[in-house]
Amino acid sequence: MHMNLQFRWEIGRGRLLLLTTTSLRKMNIKNILVPIDFSTCSKNALKSAIKLAKSFDAKIHMVNAVHVHHPHPDFVGGSLIDSIMMDYESQVKESFEELESEIIELKEVPHEADRFISYLTDAIYSESEQKNIDLIVMGTRAEHDSIEHLIGTRATDIIETSKVPVIVIPENVHDFNPKKIGFASDLSEIKNTKRLDLIGMIAAMFDAKIYVFSIVDDPDKLSAQDQKLLKDIAARFKEHECSARTVQADSITRGIVDFSKSHDLDMLAMIPREYSFFQKLFRKSVTKNIAIDIDIPLLSFHE
Repeated sequence: MHMNLQFRWEIGRGRLLLLTTTSLRKMNIKNILVPIDFSTCSKNALKSAIKLAKSFDAKIHMVNAVHVHHPHPDFVGGSLIDSIMMDYESQVKESFEELESEIIELKEVPHEADRFISYLTDAIYSESEQKNIDLIVMGTRAEHDSIEHLIGTRATDIIETSKVPVIVIPENVHDFNPKKIGFASDLSEIKNTKRLDLIGMIAAMFDAKIYVFSIVDDPDKLSAQDQKLLKDIAARFKEHECSARTVQADSITRGIVDFSKSHDLDMLAMIPREYSFFQKLFRKSVTKNIAIDIDIPLLSFHE
């Protein structure tokens, strides 16, 4: 299949943007976005996205983005910058062509590639708006240093800003074939339960079992409303093999990671919650920490 390669210039705005695509109202996955930097990590995520695209009968939209600092107006070097950009565009086009030859499965699904001169978050925002993106699949490196635990990674930035579901594929996952899917509930009301349908869709696709669980510090203090919430969530997956339970742990992040490992989960689903500015100052994002710490695919979706 011929790849439609497009190049687009956009000035990076230097801030994270909310992705407002709303095409998932009916959970119809037709357009999957995959950020590509031609690393092993991003190629690995692309293979997982292709597998999903085949099952969903969806199109792959690959995006490459690079931010370039523009020189001061007094700086005489515009022609030099233009020359560098032309060379870079040529290299990216060649890299996409090599990618199509390297990952032969790509020819089995409709696909195209866009290249942006912008921040990655801005590129994803633009692509999502223009291409009605329903799902983002992106990779993350297997090893993270301490500074990433503080400021996060590009994947965690997208998790926090995206209004469409995001599946983060760790570099060590070479075959996306989830047989055990965990959904970590924080026992807060889910206003848009339709979002949970994607978990069921993936479970049906791979004949997977679903584990609904919540981390609590004292199970004896669990209210009747909390217990009902867990049962209601599990009821959403009545067509699948599903269980619901609470797990005692002092740390939410540690509890989720330990549960995922002890039950050999192949994928974890979470809902990042939005907090006020002051709450964000004093409360670390559990989803962000999980995205860095865990070594299985993470499905994240806002309400």
